[in-house]
Amino acid sequence: MNELYLSLNKAGLLFKGHIEHGEVDFIYLETDKNGTTCSVDINSFEILFEDVRENPSYEALSGTHTFKLEGKQYTMTAEEMGYQKYFDKWKEQGLFN
Repeated sequence: MNELYLSLNKAGLLFKGHIEHGEVDFIYLETDKNGTTCSVDINSFEILFEDVRENPSYEALSGTHTFKLEGKQYTMTAEEMGYQKYFDKWKEQGLFN
């Protein structure tokens, strides 16, 4: 994931934010029409896409992923999770190697 994070950082899409447990890194996704910033913290992103950690290519991220949340296992596509539009955008911007 490091190469992807470097590309996202270079594009200005990584930022630090505060949550209950301190400061964490976030990936900026979009600002909606109401002006609300949508983002995901890197820890959550890595849980969802852990199965492609070694090769976070556009094709790999766009596929089906199996992950555990609160002890329950899920299998979903990037589209079903709502991330595909961001991966498409990142691909258009040349952020994948």
